[in-house]
Amino acid sequence: MTERIPDDSESGVLLKVLTAHYHALACARSDETVLKQYAALLRFLRSKHASFLEEHGKPKRTGTERPLLSPTINEDELRNASLDELERIVSDGGTSRKNLEFIAIQRFSVPRGSMRSFSNKQMLVDKLRTLIRNERTHETIGAVARGQSTSRTDS
Repeated sequence: MTERIPDDSESGVLLKVLTAHYHALACARSDETVLKQYAALLRFLRSKHASFLEEHGKPKRTGTERPLLSPTINEDELRNASLDELERIVSDGGTSRKNLEFIAIQRFSVPRGSMRSFSNKQMLVDKLRTLIRNERTHETIGAVARGQSTSRTDS
């Protein structure tokens, strides 16, 4: 276990900790099989094959780019959209789930946490269609009620 440990990276720090743990197990006269397996693990982690320890991939965000999963509909468009426009957007198969969730949360006040209960996109589409129908019904009831109240005052 005298191989050089790179200490200029996060994995180097991890390897130092694991090596110290190995030595503690050896001093405590741990099971020989465990020590052999631990030594093999340390050799692997020091090899070139252990590059998975290094952080690769996603660059850090600077905050200037658009979030990856943000909706393409903005709040003003949503607020001003008619129910017919919403029905068209919801029924369009190309509308992303993120946009559907945005409509449900922003326009119909569906709790964000309940989005998990819609296990697939079609369930969310069905829910939105129901909400649109309900809002149409409320508008109709309101219009009828306003019409009746004005006709009573005219009499």
